Amino acid sequence: MSTRRILIAAGLALPALRARAQDRPVQIQVGFAPGGNIDLAARMAAPFLEKHLGGTPIIVVNKPGAGGMLMLNDVAAAAPDGRNVALVSFPALVTALYDNTPRYRVDSFAYAGLLTDEPYTVFVGTGTPFRTLRDLVAAARDAPETITIAGAGVGSAPHLALMAIERAAGVRFTWVPTQGAGQAMQLVQGGHVAGSISTVSLTVRAHIQGALRVVAILERDRWDKAPDLPTGFEQGVPVAAGSARGFALPAATPEPIVARWQEAIRRTANDPEFTALAERDFLIVRHLDRPTMTRFVEEQAREYGELWRTTPWRR
Repeated sequence: MSTRRILIAAGLALPALRARAQDRPVQIQVGFAPGGNIDLAARMAAPFLEKHLGGTPIIVVNKPGAGGMLMLNDVAAAAPDGRNVALVSFPALVTALYDNTPRYRVDSFAYAGLLTDEPYTVFVGTGTPFRTLRDLVAAARDAPETITIAGAGVGSAPHLALMAIERAAGVRFTWVPTQGAGQAMQLVQGGHVAGSISTVSLTVRAHIQGALRVVAILERDRWDKAPDLPTGFEQGVPVAAGSARGFALPAATPEPIVARWQEAIRRTANDPEFTALAERDFLIVRHLDRPTMTRFVEEQAREYGELWRTTPWRR
């Protein structure tokens, strides 16, 4: 074949190669097992992000382990081509820095935008005698370290919320680490543990359906979407806690790719179809753009770094 023909053939092949590269799916990586609140948020957002990224295929990949740290290690070390994106949750991303040995740092990521932010609930199995958070606290006071509460690993956001409850009420529970909120819920519903802590999007509908019993929402004020749920503050446990979630790419990702993700997240947060689904499933949408999310992460790192120095959460 002549040089000219080779060049012509190569030129004809380039668009096809570019198309195949464009069609390679993006992985949204989740550091917890399927069925939990973070996994459900990722799967709800994925088709809208796909739409607002111009049709780039997106798949959700679960990589549970070490409270999300294993997934974060992988994404931090991934090629900066926009094909590996972490759904990061807070404070889990920063708390793992203090009681583990992660291969990432806060500045290992380019933060593209926050999408959701939800309060936690404390919930128990319907077969337990606990009707309120007061009941649960009283049982822990009467028999320290015998009441079991399950949730993602040591130092996870639910674990820190439980420690805050312990400090506020002067009691001790026993924490049962799991691979995520979905597994913790199964343990509660199966009667293997007394209760758990997770976000409103995972628990409120199940509470309404009678599959579990929410005994408190960890907010200062009652939530208008479920006004019958009492707060911890009302029950003598002044604790507010929750989980925020957003998207992060490897730090070396080129600016145009990060900007494209930032815009897709913004459009998803304002997409009427997405917000309707979120409303239906009690998922609270809270959008922060890239600079604001980056400041949020830095503030979280300072706050939990100080907490680790004064009150380490690994016993």
